[in-house]
Amino acid sequence: MRYDLLDLRLFLHVVAARSITLGAERSHLALPSASARIKALEDSLGTPLLIRHARGVRPTPAGLTLERHARAILQRLEDMDQDLAGAEADSRTRVRLLANGAAVMEHLDAPLADFLQAQPRVDVDVEELPSPRIVLALREGRADLGIFVAAPGLEGLQVRPFRTDPLVLVTAPGRLRLEDGEAVDFAHLLEQPFVGLSRGNALQLHVEAQAAQWGRELAIRIRVPSAIQACALVARGLGVAILPAASLLRAGPGLALARHPLKDAWARRDLVVGCRDFAELAPAATALLEALVGEVARQG
Repeated sequence: MRYDLLDLRLFLHVVAARSITLGAERSHLALPSASARIKALEDSLGTPLLIRHARGVRPTPAGLTLERHARAILQRLEDMDQDLAGAEADSRTRVRLLANGAAVMEHLDAPLADFLQAQPRVDVDVEELPSPRIVLALREGRADLGIFVAAPGLEGLQVRPFRTDPLVLVTAPGRLRLEDGEAVDFAHLLEQPFVGLSRGNALQLHVEAQAAQWGRELAIRIRVPSAIQACALVARGLGVAILPAASLLRAGPGLALARHPLKDAWARRDLVVGCRDFAELAPAATALLEALVGEVARQG
């Protein structure tokens, strides 16, 4: 039978959103039109593709098969478009990389510079997004690769290790009567004033969610956009901060700061690089993947 590309894109949006309504919105279709297209696709295949329930939809086994093949077809078409466009522009290709804030700010400069120097005909588009949005974008095929925090709910993605970037407590020396480097429980910090990062910052939301687990809100005296500013204020005694350990290499030098590992399991953050299927990556994206994970091997 013949397949309509619009129907395939619609079906992928519906499966990713677990909702025909949201899938229709993402496909820029009216709900009745989207519903009719899905029903026609099921009728033509002679099997249900979605299980409808009160909270949305989920794919049947046949729907999962269609999802896998549809995603591969659309990705191949997009790769073809990019390759043909690259052939017209002196054979250049472009890789789309999504990365969370920690990866963008602390970990990507060196490996990307090395990669681009080794691959003069490959360009890279880097976009910063929170980890949950990166996972969704990868599932929907809107990027080649993503770097995000490893967490539950990564079904349907393949991942490889990228960095371990634990969170640490930063204070002015002597503030907590602890030796520099002495580990501390997060629960013991809930009475402290905090220097926080901006509202909506994914890391800050993560830390505040941990306080909520104890039925508390952090006493945030001031919010600032960057780790550099946070460290400067902490050094002046305005509060404590929880920041990625890697950020202190850039933000901490020259400041009087004490660093304390957090004992809590949630403070260990493993960054991974992932996509739907490594085997389906275009050659340029595969080369970037190997450059990123190769950097891990060299550091190991």
